[in-house]
Amino acid sequence: MDNKKPTYEQICDPAYRRAELTSEKMGAVWVAFNELDGLINKTQLARQYFHRSQGWLSQKLNGCEVCSRQRAFTEEEYRQLADAMRDIARRLNAYAAEIDAAAYDPE
Repeated sequence: MDNKKPTYEQICDPAYRRAELTSEKMGAVWVAFNELDGLINKTQLARQYFHRSQGWLSQKLNGCEVCSRQRAFTEEEYRQLADAMRDIARRLNAYAAEIDAAAYDPE
């Protein structure tokens, strides 16, 4: 955002903090997974879209240091993650459409 020091009110404002975090890719990913916690199975996401383990994804999400190296997503992995989320959204929309189109039989 800007280089000015935030005020106490801004720091206490969740919308301000969210906007600050989502201004950079790593923060945007962190916010997405934080807000979707429990809705997205990270193990299956890592396996199906990255062919990696949940541990690998966790290290990337949390910026862990492994073997004296900070783990972070590459630009390609950010794109792959965004594409994975779009695919999940597309699949959810298709399932919702099937539910809407199905006949209602209360018995």
